[in-house]
Amino acid sequence: MKLVEVLAHLAEQGTPPNDGEAVLRVSAGLNKSLERIAKETLPFIASGGGELQFVFGPYGRGKTHFLKALSQCALQRGFVTAYVDCQENQSPFKSLIETYRAIAATMTPSGKHQFLGTSGIAKVIEAQFIGRDATAQQALVDRLKKNTALTPDFRNLVIAYGKEVCRGDEDLAERLDALLAAKRTYRVTLGYLYRKYPDLPRPLGKLFRRNAAVWLRAALSLPQALGYSGLLVLFDETETALLRSGPRQKQTHLAHIRTFVDHMATGAFRGCAVYYAVAEEFIEIAHDNLAALSQRIDRAKVPELGNKRNPRAVWVDLDELTVPGPTNPSFFMELAESIVNIGLESGLNPSAVPPIMGLLKRLAHNHARSINEGNVREYVKEAASIVANKLFMDTP
Repeated sequence: MKLVEVLAHLAEQGTPPNDGEAVLRVSAGLNKSLERIAKETLPFIASGGGELQFVFGPYGRGKTHFLKALSQCALQRGFVTAYVDCQENQSPFKSLIETYRAIAATMTPSGKHQFLGTSGIAKVIEAQFIGRDATAQQALVDRLKKNTALTPDFRNLVIAYGKEVCRGDEDLAERLDALLAAKRTYRVTLGYLYRKYPDLPRPLGKLFRRNAAVWLRAALSLPQALGYSGLLVLFDETETALLRSGPRQKQTHLAHIRTFVDHMATGAFRGCAVYYAVAEEFIEIAHDNLAALSQRIDRAKVPELGNKRNPRAVWVDLDELTVPGPTNPSFFMELAESIVNIGLESGLNPSAVPPIMGLLKRLAHNHARSINEGNVREYVKEAASIVANKLFMDTP
């Protein structure tokens, strides 16, 4: 994406587009946290560990940006990521089937294998099979067969798809892709596939209510089994669907979230990290509807430590991950410098920078003193609009 388009997106939305470079360039205060995660958390996941964190903050504070910056950080290091927008989609926690579908649809391969503009569990598999010779493909198949986290029917489906995308049977590959993603709008019967393609491995998988839990576990384990560093699952606006639900629905949704928490605690999800971006009210929703979840994620009260910051806590304030934070004008000036630099690279006249920075400095002090804790997005909109307007006014 051209930088001038990035600038326009920032002015309109207050957040960068889904462009790796742009996300990392406009990440005020997150450098230390991203460095810690890159040096500490990601190697731990790559070695087979598991990580879980709920990051809370008010609307507009930058939770979405944090998740996207974290995603880019992981993609650059060979991880698969799955960013699930719980606001735009149906709640992925309505059932384990919905959870699986949401993750499978948004998986994105990484590094040199990254298929730009595409996502989905099939692409993650495809990226590892295509380009290998027959010997390397067989070695990959053998590795998948040895992975005990992959239930046989799911594993056979992965292997079948990987082989077919290399052979070039587009019809069969499309049908297997539909099974992998559990697409509602694409009817595939296993009987038909066995009759038309008798050499397919058996048992071949299809997602049902009874196997949803083991398929979910298998999907989370798949990237590492395929040779990626691991998987990061990023749930954004996690509480949105809960606010529209009745008490019983809330309990069901929260119970499925608890499934992740419990499996992560017992080591069932290896080579995988799950991050939830939530409003602070999420913990109250859990308290009122499923105490078993709130007890698992609420921070332990240690009197001698007081309110000491702990960026490694399961339940963590985004401000604990941000240095400097949004109560410091330096935080907003860091954003301002990033946005102005994008403007300069887009053709902004350098002579326009001093007055723009003077204006943005005054805005930074106003925003730092604001009682609206979620005003980061508004500052980005204002700053980007000022830079974009000046850029377009001076452009012939």
